[in-house]
Amino acid sequence: MIEYSLIRLIPSEESHREFSYQVKKAAEGEYIARIWGWDENFQRNFHAEVWQQNRPDIITYDNKPIGTISIIENEDYIEIRQFFLLPEYQRQGIGSYLLKSILDKADNSGRITRLAYLKNNPVVALYKRHGFQISDVIENFCFMERKPDISTIIRG
Repeated sequence: MIEYSLIRLIPSEESHREFSYQVKKAAEGEYIARIWGWDENFQRNFHAEVWQQNRPDIITYDNKPIGTISIIENEDYIEIRQFFLLPEYQRQGIGSYLLKSILDKADNSGRITRLAYLKNNPVVALYKRHGFQISDVIENFCFMERKPDISTIIRG
């Protein structure tokens, strides 16, 4: 059973780059391969480019790296990117726990939450359970949004 108090987000360092690549490959590689095939050199180069633009935080459980997530915030919305968990930590409530934390922040600030995923990835079930709705589909990508739950907004 997962002890949620042991889940932490830590800023990534250069030493996390390979872990970040491996967790993406483990969590999403199958879905990428089904659409485009898996080209290791292309994927490594693409990952290096994304890493330079926006390093994700490292999700840890009991100080062990188990995934990545990037949360981009501005005054209008919160965007979730690079949300990957190692397969052995999926379907244990960790994704829901992290999403709930982000969505609580979005609700309290009145902001929309956005994300995108490969349309053949079953992660859509997690997002739908948390109130996300498809806002657009472009080729192999689905874009989702969740409007803030105004009943939970804290008024000052």
